[in-house]
This record gives sequence, structure tokens and C-alpha cells, in this order.
Amino acid sequence: MVQRETNKRSLGNPASFSRRRFVSSLSVAALAMEVQVAQAQTTAPPRQPSPAAPILLVQPSKLEALNTRAKIVLEIDGKLHIEQASEEPLAAEVKGKSTLDYLEKIVFGTDAKSGLAIPTAAARRYFEASMENWISGNSSSYKLRPDCVETRFMPNAGTWQQFCENLPLDAREIQLLHSPVNSAAIDLLLPVEPAKPDSTWTLRSEDAKLLFNLDAVHRSTLTAKIVKVEKTVTSIEIQGSLEATANSVPTRLDINGNFQAKLGSRSAIVSWLSLVIKEERQVSQSEPGFAVSARVRLIREETENKIAIADKALRDLANTQADDGRWLVQLKSNGVHYSVLADRRWHIHRDTGEESILRMVENNTVIAQCNISRLAALEPGQQLTVEGLQADIKAAVGKGFREFLESSEKVTSTKLRLIRTVVSGELEEVPIQWIYNHLSDDSGRRLLMIFTMGGNVTDRFAAADEQMTGSFELLNSPEPTQEPQPAGKIPAPKLTAEKNSTAESKR
Repeated sequence: MVQRETNKRSLGNPASFSRRRFVSSLSVAALAMEVQVAQAQTTAPPRQPSPAAPILLVQPSKLEALNTRAKIVLEIDGKLHIEQASEEPLAAEVKGKSTLDYLEKIVFGTDAKSGLAIPTAAARRYFEASMENWISGNSSSYKLRPDCVETRFMPNAGTWQQFCENLPLDAREIQLLHSPVNSAAIDLLLPVEPAKPDSTWTLRSEDAKLLFNLDAVHRSTLTAKIVKVEKTVTSIEIQGSLEATANSVPTRLDINGNFQAKLGSRSAIVSWLSLVIKEERQVSQSEPGFAVSARVRLIREETENKIAIADKALRDLANTQADDGRWLVQLKSNGVHYSVLADRRWHIHRDTGEESILRMVENNTVIAQCNISRLAALEPGQQLTVEGLQADIKAAVGKGFREFLESSEKVTSTKLRLIRTVVSGELEEVPIQWIYNHLSDDSGRRLLMIFTMGGNVTDRFAAADEQMTGSFELLNSPEPTQEPQPAGKIPAPKLTAEKNSTAESKR
């Protein structure tokens, strides 16, 4: 009986992984032959189990699920390009390091044409998820909250994203958990046909899109070449470039590195990866652009430890109709001091002690804007009326006012009194719709949320303000450094989409 060498090195100590000690091979065909010879010479009864089919260096097929433990260390160095109104983007030096260490259960479907296994969803349980950033000399660090260490990972809005079933992730946690390499799809680095010891292959565009978390790959020159074979592990070099779209803007990735694949229980799996990725991405309406060099190191192994979700339940989670609630993000303001739940198209564009500006961005186009500011406090027990708010709005909009479309009052789930008024009008001969939301509590604290959108996008806005005001919370804040707006000063903001999308349409 042939026994495979088991790698017992600690996943938390990458330095202990000596490449000389890795055992590698394209298949176990030779081992299967030894088994057959041994069977022919034995005195045991002739009816013996057939030897297992050889495991080849090829993308997995007929694979329903895989349980692994992975650790990814990411280091970046370069420049951010930060948008400025009517000016060239500001360049800021950036450095960062993040560490992700987790169990991962991956479930697969089967490609109808090739028969290869296609990852459809994953569950993760994090042992460590932390990052440190340095931007223009200012440092920050962040860790995943203990209540969010178990996540689900699956396609949403064209890319793979994570959510937590216990609590909505906040914006920093989403950024923290987003790795430039998708470990659930990393075996797509392997060839689609069984490889020989001197094989070279080109990574397919559809595989590169999934592996590197991109919206689309328009051109790929990424090739892999086997450079060494030892027993049960193969060492492979990879290099080339991708011309792609990410976050709805053009991006280019130049990739150089190597990885190792070894024989798992049912297929070959990528067990070690080291890449240098140089990426240049344009500024988008929701995120800075950048020119950075990223070093990605990954170690990975099969494990008997399993996350407590059945394979079928995880597969069904990805195949059933999406629950919009799972993709909500928690946005927190350090300037105006609030917390709100919103869908992932919303991003904090500006946040100061005077005002916070959120943007709803879809395909790099600003669909709507939300201006949030604190108002001067009223006496405890005193409240603004609907009529009083409408009078302030008419004075602010001025000649551009047309009509009030609707008004309502209620108490939100967070115990705030809400006055909501929808206004139609125009600015500079452009039809505009505003939604004014006045929020207050019994202590007299008040805040104004003004949603602004063009008259032709209200269907895409889809009453997003009601979700946000329903979850809105006023946070305790230190003594203000600036005076809040006077009670009678109600602005009529413009929709500040300074730049049209420069991205190519998704192909």
C-alpha cells in the first residue's frame, strides 16, 4: 500500500515551508503502477479493489466541495490618485500590509462544455483579518470584528463579494476582506488539459476575471510554465499582463511570480503562491485611482476541519434569489457622527465636521447624492413641523421649485422622528428631484439628509432613502469645532457629478 507524504508544517509559519522539502508530481500514475505490481505478486485472493485513477495536473473536475485553510499576506507600495473638484487628481504616497488567515469551504458546479469544476460559492471562518495603512504619513489599522469572523463569499453585481449573516459588514471590513487574489478560484491557475513536465499554457480571460476579482478582462497575455517536478509537487512560473476593467474603470495588471501545485485527495490543488502585481487603475466616482506594486503570498492546504454549513445549503445560498439585505454595508461618519445601512452602491465621498456627502455610484456614474449635516439643536421636547420644513425648502429652492410630491411623518426603528418631503424642481434648466429627510430625537438633536437626483434616474434610486433613514443612528460626538447650520438654513444642493465616466463599458 502506498502512502502519500503528509505536510505537517504549521500554516501560520510560512518560513517553515522549504521548497526543497515540497514533494511534487504531475500525476500518481507511477505510484499506481507500483500498486499493480505489488498486487500481482501477493498471495492474497485475486479480487482486489482497483487502484484509484491517477490525479493529474489539471483544473479539478467532478469536484463537489473542497475544505482548505489559507493564509494570504498582501503588501502594497505606491501612489493613490485622489479626485479633486476641477483639478488634477492629488497624488498621495501609500503603503499597506494585510493578513488574512481562514478556513474556506468551496462548493462547485460543473461547466457543461468542459466538465471542469467551477466554484459557485464559499464559506470562510477567519482566525486573523487585519490591516495597516500609511497614506501621506498618516497611519491607521483595522481588524475584523469578532461577530463577523464567519462570512459567505459568492458572486454579487458581477464580482465575488463577502457578507456576514450575523451583522452587516462596514466599509472598512469590506475593503479588508477584499484580496487581489480569490483563493476560492485559485485552482483556475492550473491548465484545462492535463499537463506534461514541459508544458506551457495561457490563462483564459474568464478564469483571470474570477481569479483576480475583476469586472472584465479584455486582453490577457498571462502564461504559466512548468519549471520543476518532484514527486507529488510541481513548481510553475507565471508572468504576463491583463488589460481589464475593475470598479467600472480601466486597469492594467503586470503579473510576475510562481506557484506550486500538489496532489490533493481528489484533485491537484494550488498550495503555494508568490506574485508581484503592478497595477495602474484610473480614478473612479467611488474610489481613488492608483499606481501600486503589490506583493501577494499565499499558502494553502486541504484540511479536515470544516465550517458548519452543509455543502447543499451553501450551494443553495448562491443559487436562490439574492436577498438584498445580505449586501447592506454599514457607513460611519467621523465628521458628522452617524451610522447608516445602505446598499453597496453608496460610498462616503466627503466627511468633515460640517457636512458628509454620500454618492450612489453605478457603472461609474453618479446616480444620486446625499448631503448630511447637523442642524442647530432645539429645546428638549420642541419639534419642527411638516409645514415649517416645507416653508424652509421653498425658500431654499427659490425659483427652481415646482411642487411638493409627497410629505409624511413617522418614528424610525432607531427611535428618531422623521419628516420626509419629496420635492420636484429644476436647477439650470435640468429637472431635479430632492428628498428632504429631517431627523430629530427627544433631546433636540437634529440632522438633515437631502437626497438629490436627476428626474430620469428615480427608478434606479428605488426609494433608497427609506432604507437609509430607517436604519439611521445619531452617534455621540465630541464638542463641535464648527457651529451647526442655523435652524432656518435649509440648502438645496446640486448633484455634484464633476466627471463623467471615463471607463469603457463592461464588455
